[in-house]
Amino acid sequence: MRLRATATVSASAALGAALAVTALAGPAAGATQDDTPTRFSDIVVNKRLDYTVVVGARAKVAFQISATVNDPSGVRSVTYGLWHGNTRAQADGFLAQVGSGRCVKAGATTSRCEAVVVADPNTNPRSNALAGVWTVGAVAVDGAGNVTRLDDVGTGMARIKRETHLSGADATPERVKKGRTVTVRARMTVASWQQHKDVPLIGHQVLLQFRKGRSGAFVTVQKVKTDRNGWVRGAVKATVDGEYRFAFAGTSLTQARNGAADFVDVR
Repeated sequence: MRLRATATVSASAALGAALAVTALAGPAAGATQDDTPTRFSDIVVNKRLDYTVVVGARAKVAFQISATVNDPSGVRSVTYGLWHGNTRAQADGFLAQVGSGRCVKAGATTSRCEAVVVADPNTNPRSNALAGVWTVGAVAVDGAGNVTRLDDVGTGMARIKRETHLSGADATPERVKKGRTVTVRARMTVASWQQHKDVPLIGHQVLLQFRKGRSGAFVTVQKVKTDRNGWVRGAVKATVDGEYRFAFAGTSLTQARNGAADFVDVR
């Protein structure tokens, strides 16, 4: 939706306050229709983690959203928000921008606009069901004071995952005769945004891996699943000295993890 404001727009204050409540602000009352919308491209969410935001059980997580924004009148400001659900009208979760964003001009009609959004498990995402794909929306103000609200400038551009923890491997015995069995175990937990604590990760596949000595690549030697308490156990025949660890590939809803390795001396 694109509207021409009837009065000067106070972009950062007015839109930022509205977004904090609804995630995507509406236009000013009395606005008239304008059919030259602001356009967004090259949208990046949490660049350092490749569009993924990992949120633990209690702590807030701040991350950056940026995009290239183009408007025939230039770009004055942009305010971002994220929503979760099939449609914006049916959304069951919102994440709002914190503070004012920044737009750096790249040309007469184009700017690179970035801002910080916060995920807080104490407020939102408040349910484990909110893990997964979120959609980026934005409110833009052009150089002439026109307001454009776009509920969807980046479908699937943000993925919010529950944080996981994988304990270090415990291999026994750590001195073993060649050909004997080595038992390795560890425990996995995952953040519960509802309980605000880490809980067992149940029934997920974890890889038992081994490498000769203390350097080089790990090789998967067994696939096992976590039990109802989050424990995972594997058993293999000892052949040479080396390190064992567990690795979790993650899912679309949970973070990938590699646990610390434990060395076994084979005699």
